[in-house]
Amino acid sequence: MYTTLIQTAELAASMADTRWAILDCRFELAQPDWGERAYASAHIAHAQYAHLDRDLAGAVTPTSGRHPLPQRARWAATLGRWGIDHNVQVVAYDQGSGAYAARLWWLMRWVGHTRVAVLDGGYAAWLAASLPVSAAAESRAATTFIA
Repeated sequence: MYTTLIQTAELAASMADTRWAILDCRFELAQPDWGERAYASAHIAHAQYAHLDRDLAGAVTPTSGRHPLPQRARWAATLGRWGIDHNVQVVAYDQGSGAYAARLWWLMRWVGHTRVAVLDGGYAAWLAASLPVSAAAESRAATTFIA
């Protein structure tokens, strides 16, 4: 079980395991659609896309700030839609800084899921290691996540 960081070689060795879910969290605050476009162009094989505004944050209100926490029930439903339950090892990555992947990591821990790690070096490290990428839209069978 990985609970903090995972290296590219470790992910590459386990990525075909159906008990693992990979989430692409690439995002740019100044270009909110950039990460989704980047994902559509190429991403780590088997990864699903997690959008900061739509998936990793709640509704913005006049008093909430830019990216408030999602409601727990809504976040649990999102995890279930991604096919994640408490038996799934989750790996999050972003373009390399780790900030967006770390947000997903924190949100997972917030609802009691400890099998979550951030890919050390993110997508940039994956590419530098010449590991496989895909442009195929990915999904997993939906399940129920209980926060």
